[in-house]
Amino acid sequence: MAGISLNLPEDLSNSLTDLAKTNGQTASYLAMDVLRDYIAHEKTLTAQIEQAVKEADEGKFATVDQVAAMRARRWSKNAD
Repeated sequence: MAGISLNLPEDLSNSLTDLAKTNGQTASYLAMDVLRDYIAHEKTLTAQIEQAVKEADEGKFATVDQVAAMRARRWSKNAD
């Protein structure tokens, strides 16, 4: 495993240490877990953006009816 050194602001370092203790983990493990999740999220987001750009370049856009249906679904979920 490769090592890395981070200089964190004191408040962030304290929060990381406190949360790790609360969860019975080391700060290193928690930081590694958070980074793993962040990287996976960013890879997924980047792939989705690249796919959307490709579709836009191909002239594939949602119809007015599709957009209206999406808005209706989202607004009905937010109304709960």
